[in-house]
Amino acid sequence: MRVKKLLFFAILFQLIFLTGCWNSREINTLAIAVCTGIDKVEEGYLVTQQIINPKAIASKKPTSEAPVVLYSETGRDIFEIMRKLTAKCPRKIYVSHLRMVVFGEDVAKDGIEDVLDFFARDHEFRTDFYFVIAKGTTANKVLSILTPLEAIPGIDMSDSLKVSEKSWAPTKTVRITELINSLLADGKNAVLSGIEILEGEPDSNSTDALKLSEGMKKLHFVDIGAFKKDKLVGWLSEDDSKGFNYIINNVKNTVGYLYYNDKTKITVEIISSKTKLKASLKNGKPVINVDIKLKAKVGAVSGQFDVSKEENKQILIKLLEDRVKERCVKTINIAQKDFKSDIFGFGEVVHRDLPKTWAKIKSNWDKEFQTIPANISVSAKVTQLGQVTKPFFIKEKD
Repeated sequence: MRVKKLLFFAILFQLIFLTGCWNSREINTLAIAVCTGIDKVEEGYLVTQQIINPKAIASKKPTSEAPVVLYSETGRDIFEIMRKLTAKCPRKIYVSHLRMVVFGEDVAKDGIEDVLDFFARDHEFRTDFYFVIAKGTTANKVLSILTPLEAIPGIDMSDSLKVSEKSWAPTKTVRITELINSLLADGKNAVLSGIEILEGEPDSNSTDALKLSEGMKKLHFVDIGAFKKDKLVGWLSEDDSKGFNYIINNVKNTVGYLYYNDKTKITVEIISSKTKLKASLKNGKPVINVDIKLKAKVGAVSGQFDVSKEENKQILIKLLEDRVKERCVKTINIAQKDFKSDIFGFGEVVHRDLPKTWAKIKSNWDKEFQTIPANISVSAKVTQLGQVTKPFFIKEKD
C-alpha cells in the first residue's frame, strides 16, 4: 500500500512540475531576424528587419535566392512598427537570435533613448547583440548588402566587428547593457562603432555580385562615434579611435608604423596593452593619470635599420612610446574641445578615487571635464625582433 502511495505522488509531481516546453515554438512558424536597422523618416522611424530565408539556407542545391529577406515598415515608435510588420511577413518575427542593431546616423544624432527603451523592455531580446551606426548612409542600405564569406550578412557584421576589435583596435563592440549604463552614468558617455558601404559595381544587394571575387560593394567598420547623453556629437578618426581604445584599456592586438627617418619605416605589432586610470589631486583640483604599458614585436623593417643593436632597440622603444602618447593626447583634446563629452569615463575614475571631490563637482562635470588635466605615461617593451634582425641588403658606405 505504501509503494502505491509513493508511486501516486511521484506521478502527481511529474504532472504538476514537469510540464514540458509550454512556450516552445516550431521553427517553421518563425521568421528569424539577425539584424535590425533603424532610420529616421518623416513618419517617425523606418525599421528594417533582415530575416533568414530558410529556402535558400536549407537548400542542398545551388540556388539564386538571396540568403536573407528584408522587411521594412514605418511608424511613430518601434513597438508599433514591429506589429505593423506582421501585415507583410507571413511568419512571426523572432528576435532572440538578433546579432546586430544598426542605427542610421540621423537617428543617432537625434537621440537613441526611446529606441533603447524598446530593446531593453521587450523580453524576447537577449543581451548579446551589438549596436553600430551607419556612417554616411542609412541602416536600410547597410542591411541590403550581401556578404561574400558569410551567407547571412548580420552574422558577417557581428563576426567582423569582434575580429576587428581584437586584431586591429579602431573599433569597439558595445552591447545593450554597456550602452544603457553609459547613458545613465554621471561620469561617462557612450561610444559606438561606425559601419560604411565601400563603393563598387555591381551593387551587392544582388546574388550575382557574390559570383565575383572583387568589385562589389562591401561593408566596412570605420571610426568610433562619440555621444553626449544619448546624441551622437562627432566621429573619431581611425588613429584617434585607436587612441581612445588605448586609454580605456581596450587594445588587445594591433599593428602600426614608426618612422625613424625619411628612408626607414618600422612595422610594429602590439601584442599586449594594459592601461590603468587613476585620479589624484593637484592644488585642490582633480588630475587624471593614464598609465599605459605595452609589449610589442617587430613585424617588418624598411630601410637600413638594424634592430638587433641595443641603441637602435632603445630608439625603437622611444618612437613607439611617443607615438602612442601623441595619439592619446590628441584623442583627449578632441573629446574635451570638440565633443565636450567624457567618453573615457574619467568622471567614474574621479568618483572611485576621490569620492569627496566628486561629490562637489558631480553636478558640473560636463564643464569640469573640458579642462581636467590628463597625465599620460607610456612604457613599452619590445619582446621579439623577428626571425631576421638585420636588413638583408646592407649598403656599404663608399
